[in-house]
Amino acid sequence: MAGSSESSFPMLLQKFLYDFYVPLTGISPRTQKLYEFTLASWGEFLGTPPTTDDLDMLVVAQYITHRTATRSPATAAKDRAQIVALWNAAAKQKLCDSFPMVRRVRVPENLPEAWTIEEFRSLCASCFQEDGMIGNIPAKYFWRSLLLCAYDTGERISAIMSLPFEDVSEAGVIFRAAHRKGNRRDIYRQIGRETVDAINVIRDDREKVWPWPYHPNYLWRKFSHVLTNAKLPSGRRHKFHKIRRTTASFFQANGGSAQALLDHSNPATTRRYLDPRIVGGFSAPDVLPSVGAVDAPERAAKAPR
Repeated sequence: MAGSSESSFPMLLQKFLYDFYVPLTGISPRTQKLYEFTLASWGEFLGTPPTTDDLDMLVVAQYITHRTATRSPATAAKDRAQIVALWNAAAKQKLCDSFPMVRRVRVPENLPEAWTIEEFRSLCASCFQEDGMIGNIPAKYFWRSLLLCAYDTGERISAIMSLPFEDVSEAGVIFRAAHRKGNRRDIYRQIGRETVDAINVIRDDREKVWPWPYHPNYLWRKFSHVLTNAKLPSGRRHKFHKIRRTTASFFQANGGSAQALLDHSNPATTRRYLDPRIVGGFSAPDVLPSVGAVDAPERAAKAPR
């Protein structure tokens, strides 16, 4: 049988994820949740929860082909990478007979898009249109302070939402490794006076600066409402990571190192955050010798008769 293992019975891949892969790799709870989503989607395609017997070249290829046809290339590539990772680990544990051979999914590289300064000012101003409360914090102050902190620091939203008041000073904030992607190290980032004042407006004796009393995914939906009020796009590429691209692009354009600011180990990763319309640099028309004749036909046609 394709994908058969040395064990008498195939193992559910969800069980393998919990019992083997998570302990062996130490992935974060957030990453574990992404693996769960992949296995659930694969199970829907198969009509049954995937097992180690499904770690077969054709079975996986059929699913990835389906995902490529029904979802974005990035989603299909994410699913492929996670299945391959589980398959490699299962093969090393001798729970299946073969190691993975699955074609790669080509993901087009989109142009990094940042907000202009005028757009981000409109976004911050639109926060004052937010009514109601988020927990015990007026929504308008919650959103304005959150967005200003994201803009000043360029940090990911997951780390910002985990920020406690004890790590906020009048000069900057400390983002702890435990709440950052990769869990590698703490970082310190300065914040401007406007951001400090906005945070002080909502300061009290609670632990977190921005506690979120709803389902985590609801944060993105509510942010869409803020964006809509600002008359800005609110699609998938226009959420919190666009603020990160904005900060990185303007920091780089004004002489800073976006790679250091974003805490990237690879400069190629940073390049995917830099909006060329902001960062600028030499363009071909700036440096190429002019070859257009003064009496070009288009000019002659416009000449007065």
